[in-house]
Amino acid sequence: MKRREFSQAALAALGTMRLSAIMATGGSMVPEASAAIGSVPAGTNLSGMEWAKPGLRIGTSTAPNLHFTVPRAADIAYLASCGYNKSRLPIQWELLQPMLHDTVANTAVKTAIGQPGAFHPGYESYITGVLDAHAAVGMKCIIDNHNYCRYQDFKFQPDGSIIGLTVPADPFVRPFSTDKTQVRTRIFALAAGATLQQAHFVDFWTRAATKWKNHPGFGGYGLMNEPHDMPKPGGVIAWNEETVKIAEDLSIWPAFAQAAINAIRAVDAVNPIYVGGNQYSSAVVIGTKNPGFPLAGANLIYEVHMYLDAFSNGAAFDYDTEVAKNYSAGFGVGSIKPSTGMDRIKLATDWASAKGVKLALTEIGMPLDDTRWQTMFAQAVNYAHQAGCEIYTWMGGSHWPIRNYAINHVPSWYQNRTMEPAVSGLLKAAVGIAQASLFDDGPGYGLAGTPLAITVSARGNLARPVALTVASNNGGTLSKSSLLIPAGANGQDTFTYTPATNRVATLSYTSDGQLSGQVPPPRRISSLNDPVAHAATSLQDAAQAIIAKYSACKWELSDGYTDYMLGAPAAAGQPIRAISDSGYGSSAGNAMEMINGVNKAHGGMGTMVLPIMRVTNGKKNSDHTVANTWGLWCKKSLGRAGVQPNPSNRVPYNIEDAHFVMVAASVPGQSNTGVLFQASQTEQSHTSELNFTNSFPGAKWVDSGGQKVELASPTKIPANTPAVFAFTSAPGAQKLRVNSAVVASAAATFSPSAYNQLLIGWGYLSYYPRGGFGGHIYAVITGKGAPSASELGVLEKYLGTTAGINLP
Repeated sequence: MKRREFSQAALAALGTMRLSAIMATGGSMVPEASAAIGSVPAGTNLSGMEWAKPGLRIGTSTAPNLHFTVPRAADIAYLASCGYNKSRLPIQWELLQPMLHDTVANTAVKTAIGQPGAFHPGYESYITGVLDAHAAVGMKCIIDNHNYCRYQDFKFQPDGSIIGLTVPADPFVRPFSTDKTQVRTRIFALAAGATLQQAHFVDFWTRAATKWKNHPGFGGYGLMNEPHDMPKPGGVIAWNEETVKIAEDLSIWPAFAQAAINAIRAVDAVNPIYVGGNQYSSAVVIGTKNPGFPLAGANLIYEVHMYLDAFSNGAAFDYDTEVAKNYSAGFGVGSIKPSTGMDRIKLATDWASAKGVKLALTEIGMPLDDTRWQTMFAQAVNYAHQAGCEIYTWMGGSHWPIRNYAINHVPSWYQNRTMEPAVSGLLKAAVGIAQASLFDDGPGYGLAGTPLAITVSARGNLARPVALTVASNNGGTLSKSSLLIPAGANGQDTFTYTPATNRVATLSYTSDGQLSGQVPPPRRISSLNDPVAHAATSLQDAAQAIIAKYSACKWELSDGYTDYMLGAPAAAGQPIRAISDSGYGSSAGNAMEMINGVNKAHGGMGTMVLPIMRVTNGKKNSDHTVANTWGLWCKKSLGRAGVQPNPSNRVPYNIEDAHFVMVAASVPGQSNTGVLFQASQTEQSHTSELNFTNSFPGAKWVDSGGQKVELASPTKIPANTPAVFAFTSAPGAQKLRVNSAVVASAAATFSPSAYNQLLIGWGYLSYYPRGGFGGHIYAVITGKGAPSASELGVLEKYLGTTAGINLP
């Protein structure tokens, strides 16, 4: 099972659910690259448009920005600013061409779906928009048919009808059948009775070539992603669906590929054609499992995929587990090792060299949680580039359910700047781009005499070392004041700071000029003996010390930015797409970003609304009052034994842990209902949340076993009156607080239930949004642990100041 199929298997339950019903219930600019890539392209896969597959035709899981996501122009501009010059855009055949050209359909079906063979105008416009964005920044984009030689289709009756055909009221959701038996999967075959024939494939690519061949952002045709498990000789169903397993017919795909090449070249003699191979386009079998390769045609580029795990399928991320398998794809018995990726690619480059053809490594990924993967990845991409291969990492794009997947090429938002993904630094080093930014991480609280380790990291690739100086404004001892970030990818240096007694110090960085403006921001460190008592002297310093003590997150709307890609501070009336954690819950490897990646390039992507920056009585806040406002989201990973047991990207707590949440907010009326803040799991229904019901503040916990605890305030909140709402939860004790007063309590102990997301201003459960509360938010604090009542009071009083209220 490949990485997309591994993730998509969990999406299959979406089909029968309805978005409308559920909603009713409820950086600074990265410097230009100092060296441009040469003639060999490099970039990433802008994954997102191909994710609607599980519920296609059998349910409503086809809504843009929910079940699939179109890459934004900002995503592409950021890649260009990093020096990349080409992307690969996976698309879904059925969404672009919802009926095959020879489909016999009646009038009702044509009215609902479109004319046989025609491209869906909305999805077509999405692709054109992505190409436009590439052209605007001087990049190119490959259109990749990401369908595995399959096509999920309706079963059409002899009269051209579809049993159970339903046209949703939401115009952005595709028609589907209420009868799941009326949907089938077609597959390429050469035998009589084939359900997906060369004529279908030829028609698709002829139309696509005619449409986009002259677009200035178009960079080539990706004929078919990862052909696999083709029918046996004479068969018409997938090999792995046969009762008696007979080897797949490896000649099917080359025949289809040649037919598509011929059709494209009849329309377009110039643009490159990318040809994958059998058995998931694996680099290790390109020369042995594709009879007839190389094919006839001009400007063909053979694409291969290669991952670093034992089976090279990109679905396993624990290094030691993979080593213990004592197997390596392409070589058999024997564990993976630092040279494994390079050795696998060499099998493909040796074949390409012998045949005199071009090669592209169109999928490769680097797991995040072990530096040994980084060593393997570096050797692989260095070799591939030196061998003349194009390189495209997996997985870029901005589809929220897969954000922070264990292999990704998606920037995060940290310290009010776009933070480059770790994989990008290594790819930059391989292809010769010298560009980086610096960030730091470490604790913000420690008693006097306790050494605190602070690490300064480069994200990107440095052409030469960078010297930094660090200094404290309020005493304490630095293990060293001069730092040196080494040349190369993702370098770092670490120092310790030992605070003096009962101080609040600020550590500041200056650079040697190479990265002027890109050094980490000042870091405040507290050694207050009694932060609560110190609140009488400085409420801000006391609150910061308590936040740091619990490694809690803090998001203030004064930190709201217009985007997490090359964004700027949001002014009143502008949308908010990013808020950095200004507390201590983040690190360079695990940014507790709050972002909104909804693509609102034009009206064809749904009715969701972005939160807007407002200034009320001099205080910045996010406006969620418009119906269907999607708030901000921090999406992380889940641990999976044997696959990814201890991901670095994870939220601070689960439901069974002691945890706390507090929010400064207001509601505009007396009937506001919905989620204010939520910790939950994208794929499941367990949750910890602050909410409102008809403007009564409340809290709710639901664990994985279905146990539910709900607390409600006996008093409504007056309209347009900011207040601080909070809950605490520990085994056997839950409390709801309003303006520092406990208004309700419970005594539950919850079953273990893992979280992988935090949300501000709305919720998201079982893959579907939950309606927001419809008000204004000033600031949020959340963390793991059980602060004392007096500590909570200090934090609540501090939050009150962000909204202009003075709590006792």
